[in-house]
Amino acid sequence: MESAALLRLLQISDSAFPTGSFSHSMSLEAFHEAGELRDADDLGRVVGLHLSTLATSDCVALRASYGAELEEAFRVDRLLSATKLTRELRQANASTGKRFLLSVAALGAEGATFGAFTNAVRGAASPGNLAVAYGVAAPVLGVGAEDALRAYLYSASSSLVAAGQKLVPLGGGAAQRVLYALGEEMEWAAKTSENTVVDEMHAFAPTIDARSMLHERQRTRLYIS
Repeated sequence: MESAALLRLLQISDSAFPTGSFSHSMSLEAFHEAGELRDADDLGRVVGLHLSTLATSDCVALRASYGAELEEAFRVDRLLSATKLTRELRQANASTGKRFLLSVAALGAEGATFGAFTNAVRGAASPGNLAVAYGVAAPVLGVGAEDALRAYLYSASSSLVAAGQKLVPLGGGAAQRVLYALGEEMEWAAKTSENTVVDEMHAFAPTIDARSMLHERQRTRLYIS
């Protein structure tokens, strides 16, 4: 990867990039409420569970949308939304994806498919899932598919670990050790996605879905539901 593209990739996958992901716990808050998120080991387990679902859904969608024609990007976006079984997860992915696209566009990124897809998401004509947004934006930033995929996995894991760090709570060093240990699972997710075609995307994690549904109605919350 060229150094300029690497810097752009680091920027868009950084926690400071304005996607609003810090406002979402993706069900972790409900795990904590249920007494299933109490220490660093629990956090690693729950984030690992999320990664197992991304391997056969978000990662597949990112690969399929990378360099795709506009209509195919729309189709992949709709299919990915169909794998998000709870309203909370669908809305979180759409919200962060839309903000990601608008933020990348604000940097001056240009491209026919990227521009049309961003406008469609802005007008609510397509869900705008974050993984698809990454796939559509990466080519105009000069970033390859494999690099974009791993940056997406790292960014998603980092966001979840940060949420868990507040909930447990954990010190900064402990949280970073959890994130570091998840590296093998991130790579596993990236490799696993190579074996799933877009029409067979799926996400089987009933525990996450159940906790997400509970979080939608949880009375006290730090995070958006």
